[in-house]
Amino acid sequence: MIDRDAPELTCSEGLTDCHVSSAPPIFPDPDDTANLTHVQLKVVLCCSDAQDCEPCLQIIITVQEGDFAQRVFEDTGHRRDEEEFSGSGQFALPEQRALVCLSSPGSQDFCKKLRYKTSYSGSDPASQQPTHQQLLLTEKVMFGIHVVVEVYAYSDGAHLIQNIKVPSLEEVCSLNLEEAVKGCDAPRVRVVTDHERNVVVLQLEEGDARQEELMFMMLWHEMPGEFLAWPKGKREMVISSNFVAPCLCFQVWWKGKELRREYCPFRNRQDELERMQRNVMVSMAESLMWDGGTGLSWNVTAPCRLDAEVWLCRKEPAGGQCEEEMGSRQRLYSYDGWIATRNGHSKTGEFNASSHPLLCVQLKINGTESYLKPHCPFATSRWRWSLPLLIGLLLTCLAILGAYFIQGLIKGYMWRWLKEEDVKGALGGGHVVLLYPPNDEQALPELMSHLGSSLQALGFSVSLDLWSRAELGALGPVPWLHSRLNRLQRQGGKVVLVLTQAAWLKAEEWGARSWERNTPRERQRTGEEGTGRSCTASSRCVDVFTASLSCILSDYLQGRAGERFMLVQFESLPPELPGGFRPLPELFRGLHVYSLPSQSLGFLTELAGARQMASAAARRKRAGGLRMASRALARGLSGFTAGASVLRIAGVSQGCVGVGAEDSGETMPLQPCHGTPPSSPDTKPKDSEMEWV
Repeated sequence: MIDRDAPELTCSEGLTDCHVSSAPPIFPDPDDTANLTHVQLKVVLCCSDAQDCEPCLQIIITVQEGDFAQRVFEDTGHRRDEEEFSGSGQFALPEQRALVCLSSPGSQDFCKKLRYKTSYSGSDPASQQPTHQQLLLTEKVMFGIHVVVEVYAYSDGAHLIQNIKVPSLEEVCSLNLEEAVKGCDAPRVRVVTDHERNVVVLQLEEGDARQEELMFMMLWHEMPGEFLAWPKGKREMVISSNFVAPCLCFQVWWKGKELRREYCPFRNRQDELERMQRNVMVSMAESLMWDGGTGLSWNVTAPCRLDAEVWLCRKEPAGGQCEEEMGSRQRLYSYDGWIATRNGHSKTGEFNASSHPLLCVQLKINGTESYLKPHCPFATSRWRWSLPLLIGLLLTCLAILGAYFIQGLIKGYMWRWLKEEDVKGALGGGHVVLLYPPNDEQALPELMSHLGSSLQALGFSVSLDLWSRAELGALGPVPWLHSRLNRLQRQGGKVVLVLTQAAWLKAEEWGARSWERNTPRERQRTGEEGTGRSCTASSRCVDVFTASLSCILSDYLQGRAGERFMLVQFESLPPELPGGFRPLPELFRGLHVYSLPSQSLGFLTELAGARQMASAAARRKRAGGLRMASRALARGLSGFTAGASVLRIAGVSQGCVGVGAEDSGETMPLQPCHGTPPSSPDTKPKDSEMEWV
């Protein structure tokens, strides 16, 4: 801890006239810069009487003065007049300067200019031995951020770079600094398992009994549950053991406060892993393959993501062990392929096999001794069928065959001519990037995963941030997005943004700030040249969706709105905004808007892109492939969007958002309809050969 009122700049003995001032981030004149040798960073707490502490960054700069004195002495031509020496025989060096710039994600970059002087005693300062002095600059920072510090050296234009991670508020509060740091005010609880009652008890510690409202939440692998209020006047909260799993954590906090304490009491506990098996389910069903044959698809649902193995086994009617089918074993990894659902986590896969009454599926979780009971979905005994049931089943089959006889003939004819290659050939196999705002509807992750899987089945390559958590954590949102945009530029395709209430409000707020930054007066004031600066790899965005808004603005200002980006709204999650009917955010105007599943044909047509067809037969074949693909996509999404309404958007024709009839099987739009993009007041459309930023 240091005193909050300490000087911003402190110089060691031997340096005089030390001053600090704000400066623009402009590379300094080499003659005006100090000879720097080392930079050291240190995080401290700036406090007033050990209270109200805030994080501060101390930048310790070491400068070498001997070389600078030698240069000055040589430039004077060994003159020793009154301008160089004082009456006491001290040699006064000119003022020296150093430029220090700080940058961190989510905050404005800024620079400070340091000025100081050095005096040497003796008749010849060049004969002095080089000495090292230090400058100490103290700047306030925020908890949990990454800070990059650049200090410019002299003559050769090189500069010193250091970076440091400021500890998070949770890390600081773990040092028992509640009295010094106001943000460390968070409740403390104990988690106790009551085996007699088969429940888990959360007990509030004695020192945290106060009148403020206490909130808590349960999480499974960072998937949050509901926000729940702690019962007033109670010191305990009872939770059923049915919710307990190795990945279960509890978060508690005072309502209106930022800091949350997290407790994960069941992590790496063998008994809880064994107990969780009763909440793990494995199922198997027949699935249709692209070649017209059938296979077996399996599905595993569990409270936590699992490391496990799944395989086929054959169980004889007389009972006994379920013998494994060799070559069918597949591994499940906790870090790959799991989809978050309302009931936990789910993972699916396929066996290249046909159904059989003796065929079962079995699962074993790594780290447990026992297997899950085999699931045998096709095991039925024909001898136990009753006569009424058999007659009813036959009548039902005859009715279905009669109703779909003509439709079956048509489908058979179509599938003979439109095989998997035809459908994928019509779509082109481009790349699709799916983005949605974080912390939005709880149903969005499952719906986005289903949409991505459906597009992959149709031949597209799909990138979804929900599927790339590890890569996102390693690269960061902006580099990850630009790697996808580079792939999209090579392979073709689109970036698809989901239009929800959160996306609508974020675009309005973000766009308002961006238009203000891109006015001519603002660009002249900041020295910015050109447009699209916010879509560079150095942009600092909190999530991928926010990073994409910068690239949309860049395309918009270059007259390229809608070339790389498009919008969809799910009819099950319309963007209902407070205040009723409102126009589309200006940042989104000019982007094509589709409503799913009713406008699946137009949506897939734009993803496939326009192509030159050599003959009318080729055009008809592509149109048929697009219609088949759109019907498959609409059927896949209909379970999520049944009975939903569509939002009417101001400034966009209603056909563009799916209002009206469904996609027709008789016609296909040559170009998707869209709203006219507004022209930018500050820029003119660029030449069509300009590369995207």
